[in-house]
Amino acid sequence: MATFLALCQQVASDSGTINGALPTTVVGQTQRLGKIVRWTNQAWRSIQNAHGSWRWMQAEFSSGSIVSGTRAYSGSDLGLTRHAEWTFSGREDEERFSIYLTASGVADEGGLHFRDWSDFYPMFMRGTQTNGRPGYFTITPENKIALHPIPDAAYTIRGLYRKTPQDMTADTDEPEMPARFHDIIADAALVALGTHDESMSQLPLWRLRQIGLFSELETDQLPRIRLEGALA
Repeated sequence: MATFLALCQQVASDSGTINGALPTTVVGQTQRLGKIVRWTNQAWRSIQNAHGSWRWMQAEFSSGSIVSGTRAYSGSDLGLTRHAEWTFSGREDEERFSIYLTASGVADEGGLHFRDWSDFYPMFMRGTQTNGRPGYFTITPENKIALHPIPDAAYTIRGLYRKTPQDMTADTDEPEMPARFHDIIADAALVALGTHDESMSQLPLWRLRQIGLFSELETDQLPRIRLEGALA
């Protein structure tokens, strides 16, 4: 498991431009070492942003923040500090989100049916609305979960979401992806550093290592391709 400091030291050493085990810390670095620290973190952010479905960036939530009379909830409303987007298939027959009456506990849990916003709005948000147990949800243009009917009591909602990219800022911070792929962060940072330095002789090697390991990462950390059933 590589720490942020260890990755920066690896980049500095492999660049051939820094002598010794430097930097000794990632905090407060300037000039050349400051660039190494900054570009190592940027390389990590770029890897995280390369795909929206990396396994290590998916998380489950369970929140008892659903209250009577309130229809729509953002990630922060549900207590999620690194919420990027909700994870669901978009199919109306797949109940990836569920809900239960908090006072009754999980024995009361049942699925929520998805409706696209373009259908949800005219179906459930026009005219007089009554409160009740939610059975449907949508994702609003503001990236909120909206429920129908409007909750009539305190409920707990469960589901999946994608986290925002992790920033590494402290010496001991560790990338959240599997440890065996951490070298790809250093290779990506070296490509950025070599491009800045116009180090044409080293760039092909760093780029080749980056591409090979990135391909292995995709195989390991992206969802498997599944074939649907035969067409009717």
